[in-house]
Amino acid sequence: MGAVRDKMWKIRSKVWLELDGKPIIGEGRWNILRAIEQSGSIVGASRVTGISYRRIWGAIQDMEQAVGYPIVLTQRGGSKGGGTELTFVARDLMERFQQSQKGIRDKVDGRFEKTFG
Repeated sequence: MGAVRDKMWKIRSKVWLELDGKPIIGEGRWNILRAIEQSGSIVGASRVTGISYRRIWGAIQDMEQAVGYPIVLTQRGGSKGGGTELTFVARDLMERFQQSQKGIRDKVDGRFEKTFG
């Protein structure tokens, strides 16, 4: 067993939130929402994340349909230009997901350290 302990082991896990068996938010969608928040647009989020505009828009529609509330508010171009902002529901979902994910990660890391440390 000494040879196993001499290796540099890491644990990986993925956590996501589902509603009625449909994925709502995980790390990927959280990153999309964060990129929208920071860039102020879906196009900007697409550039930052490397995810196509169409795929981002599909993820947003899936989330909105599942939770029953808008996730983003979009404004088309014009004299002030267009833009996208997150709704309160999106911000709340992001915050709650991040808090729960951290708690889960702390427990997993602790168990991993006891087993492989």
